[in-house]
Amino acid sequence: TRSWNDANRNFVPDCNLFLPGANAECGAMANPNLGQLGSGATYDPDILEGWGKRATNWEFAAGIRHELLPRVSADVGYFRRWFYGFLATDNLAVGPSDFDRFSMTAPVDPRLPGGGGHVISDLYNLNPAKFGVAANNFVTLADNYGTQSEYWHGIDVNMNARLPNSLVLRGGVSTGRRVTDRCEILVALPEIAPVGSPYCHQADAWMGSTQVKMIASYTIPRIDVLVSGLFQSVPGPMILANYNAPNAEVAPTLGRSLSGGATNVTINIVEPGAMFGDRMNQFDMRVGKTLRVGAARSLLSLDVYNLLNSNAVLTENPAFGRWRQPTNVLQGRLAKISLQFDF
Repeated sequence: TRSWNDANRNFVPDCNLFLPGANAECGAMANPNLGQLGSGATYDPDILEGWGKRATNWEFAAGIRHELLPRVSADVGYFRRWFYGFLATDNLAVGPSDFDRFSMTAPVDPRLPGGGGHVISDLYNLNPAKFGVAANNFVTLADNYGTQSEYWHGIDVNMNARLPNSLVLRGGVSTGRRVTDRCEILVALPEIAPVGSPYCHQADAWMGSTQVKMIASYTIPRIDVLVSGLFQSVPGPMILANYNAPNAEVAPTLGRSLSGGATNVTINIVEPGAMFGDRMNQFDMRVGKTLRVGAARSLLSLDVYNLLNSNAVLTENPAFGRWRQPTNVLQGRLAKISLQFDF
C-alpha cells in the first residue's frame, strides 16, 4: 500500500510504481520488500519443537438430564473452553517508541451507542521516520511479551417430549460469549494492530450468541398425514462501524499529519461484540402424505421455507458512509414439492 496524491486529477498515478520510495504523486511503499526475494519472517527455534509450543485448547463440560413427566425430559449443560499457545510477530525494525498515540471523537449519530460523540483513545500511528522501513519480522510466543487470554463459555437448555399419537416436541436455548484480552501484547507490539488497541479487551454480549430453536412433528392418525414445523431465532450480524477519519481530525491530537502521506485512517468506532443487528426469526413447515401400494411406500411432501416471509438482514455494510445498509437479506418464502419412493 502507498498513498497517492492525484494532483492533476487525471485518475492515473503519475509516478514510477516500481520505486519503493516516494516519487512524483506517489508516497513511499508501506512495505519496501514487496516483490523482493527472501523470507518474510524468521522463527524462534523455541516454537518449532517441544512440549506446549503449539496452539492448544482445554474444554470442560458438565450437564444434567431429568425426566419431568412421562416421556418429557429436560437437560442443562455448561461448557467452557480455554485457548493457549498464542504466537506473536515482532517487527524488530520498530519498537513501541516509534508509534505516536492519538485519540479522536466519534461522529454524532443516533444509531451509535450513546448517540456517538464519544472519545476513542489508545490509537497509534507509526512515526514518519520509520514509515517504509523494511520489516524484520520475528515470530515467537506471545508469552514473551505479556499475557494473552481467550476463553468461551456457554449454557444450553433443552426440552424433549415424545407424546402419544406420534407427537414430538423438541426445543431449547443456547447462549454463550467469548472473552479475549491481548492488551499487554499490543502495548509491547503496537505494529500488529496498525491503528492501535482501543478494543484490546473484548467481552461479547450474551445476546449476541443466544439462539432459540424449536421443532414439532405430528402424524394425524388414520389419514397418515405428517405435519411438522421448525422455528429458529438467531442473532443478527455483529455491527462494526469503520469510519474514515480524515487527517484534519487526527492531526490536532497526533501533533502531526499521518505518516506515509495518508489522507485518512480507518477506525472502528463501535466496540466489536457490543452491537448486533435485528434477530433473524424464521419458521419452516412441512405437510406430507404417506401413500402405500402393496409393499411399496411413498411420501408426497410440501415444504415451505420462511413461511412468514421474513426479510431479516443477514449482513450489513460496515463502512460508516453507508453504515448499516443491508448487503444480504434472508431469502423470501420458498415452496418445494417432493415425492419419495421406498420399496
